[in-house]
Amino acid sequence: MLVLTRRPNESLVINDTIVVTVLSVEGDKVKLGIAAPKDVPILRQELYQALADQKIIEARLSTGPEPESLKNLRDLLSLEFSTDTSQTVDRATSENANTSSEKPESPPTSS
Repeated sequence: MLVLTRRPNESLVINDTIVVTVLSVEGDKVKLGIAAPKDVPILRQELYQALADQKIIEARLSTGPEPESLKNLRDLLSLEFSTDTSQTVDRATSENANTSSEKPESPPTSS
């Protein structure tokens, strides 16, 4: 790893196409500006790692049959979701029927 010291408004150039500039230093945070061609992806380390992990998982799932435990979980969630949805629809339908059949009270008349 190359370690450099830069001050605010100082830059470094990578491969003639990428310029990294230190914009500010505030406490333990450094704000960087990066100028690069649009075809060069720029990601924070944690986001890059999350995407790499996701690709590994996708590759593992696509190369072999689904483990029985995952199939059972998928079936259970599918059943649970469809049951919850139908109960919610039934409840909403019955509530609408109850409120629409009720007549509003007449305002009191003065004598």
